[in-house]
Amino acid sequence: MLLRGLGVRLPAGATAVMADTNLSVRDPDQNQELIADTVVVFEGPDGKVAVIAEVQKDPPRGTRHFAWPAYACVARYRHRCDVVVLVIGITRAAVRASAKKIQTGHPNFYLEPLVTGRGLLPGPGGPAFAPELTVLNVVTGDLDLSSHEARMLALVNIASAPQDRRESYTRYIRAVIPGAARDALEELMRTVIKDPFLDGFIAEGRAKGKAEGKAEGKAEGKAEGEARILLRYLRTRFTVPATLNDQVMACADTAQLEAWFDRAVKATTLEEVFAD
Repeated sequence: MLLRGLGVRLPAGATAVMADTNLSVRDPDQNQELIADTVVVFEGPDGKVAVIAEVQKDPPRGTRHFAWPAYACVARYRHRCDVVVLVIGITRAAVRASAKKIQTGHPNFYLEPLVTGRGLLPGPGGPAFAPELTVLNVVTGDLDLSSHEARMLALVNIASAPQDRRESYTRYIRAVIPGAARDALEELMRTVIKDPFLDGFIAEGRAKGKAEGKAEGKAEGKAEGEARILLRYLRTRFTVPATLNDQVMACADTAQLEAWFDRAVKATTLEEVFAD
């Protein structure tokens, strides 16, 4: 009667059942669903803001409509500050679907994610964030690398990235562009822009593996780097269970790691990536 007087509609024929008052997430399966893609806290003299960034290749599934409001509430409680949920849509369909309001059921309490991505990103140029914006524009398809000019622009922009990021950025781009464009891009890396791209992706990756190998073994050092890159990419698209995380990190076969990465580019589920 009290709820009805306040405008709350209950399901017809519903009965009341007392539930656990401890709202902490203790179920391992549910807990895995509360792992956001990225959380960044911006803190300055006047306060701070937590930003939860989610990457969507496809329209969000139903579970996301439960998880995203939970992310915002938990982050607000943990960091004691305002929270923003930002969705980066890789496709136009993902952008449209992610922008819809998520109703929680409580009157006037809903989440409307801030959305950017395909068709909404700033251009890849500019003195600040050029490498990162270039990668985002390529991944979403806003920067088409089918032309020589576009490929040169991408390589020049990524050249300004710190050395430890350049390898990852180059790999992300190579993973998402068509074969002909990828071959042409690699040819530019070998011939026109010899440094840092050829060394920055191919030779640099090998050198990193060798350097780490001196301490932990050459093969193990290179495999660990491959595994970390694979997991970083997988987390942008899927919820990666702890058991699968351990499986990838334990893999010392670089050929297998590269095969998993190639599958991950086209896969729609984790099962497709790790199918025998």
